Amino acid sequence: MKDLNKDLAELKKLSGDDFTRKAAGMKEIYTSAEEIAEIHRFIASGFDEVESELRQIKEDVLVRDQLAEVAKFVNLSYIAENYFHKSKTWLSQRIHGHVVSGKPRYLSDKDKKILNFALKDMADKLSSLTVS
Repeated sequence: MKDLNKDLAELKKLSGDDFTRKAAGMKEIYTSAEEIAEIHRFIASGFDEVESELRQIKEDVLVRDQLAEVAKFVNLSYIAENYFHKSKTWLSQRIHGHVVSGKPRYLSDKDKKILNFALKDMADKLSSLTVS
């Protein structure tokens, strides 16, 4: 089973033809019911990870699309500094899902609440403004 776990860890790092070749070789080597069950768990776990990543990407594309129109006239630097106490770069990275330190970064649920508060707060300030 040690070799199987090692091979599964190696398989996780591969893609395309390399993945296919490695998986085909493993199919010939690991034939016991226990090994096959472990491989099935590995595959199911991989599908769960992909599903989770796709769900996150879908949510973040939605956030970016929702902000597209207001980003033309709302100062994201102001929001980043005054509501998040972060830089505009930090906020932009999360809105666009940029890779930072090897991982894509997105707005957390807490960040989305802060952003919603910021937009509502700014809207309230604008709607109460009257120039005399």
